[in-house]
Amino acid sequence: MKIVRIIEVWEKGLDGGLVGNIALADTLSATFLLGLFAKEQKKPDPHMLLSYILNDAHVAALQPYSPELLDPAHFDYILSAHGEPDY
Repeated sequence: MKIVRIIEVWEKGLDGGLVGNIALADTLSATFLLGLFAKEQKKPDPHMLLSYILNDAHVAALQPYSPELLDPAHFDYILSAHGEPDY
């Protein structure tokens, strides 16, 4: 199974709706992500399979892996992962 990492794009605010998803580059490693989010984990998530709300620093760190410009002033973002068959 191949892990595909995406950023969910949401309208700003608690009542904002889902705008869409941005697939991140395959070169984004779980090790890199673990370095960004390890301090926020209650339980170890070494494969980075959970979802994480992104703050401005996270967005800046992930921007090089996104094919689209991320704009945290206008959208909220969540890092997510899902599996796809790798055949």
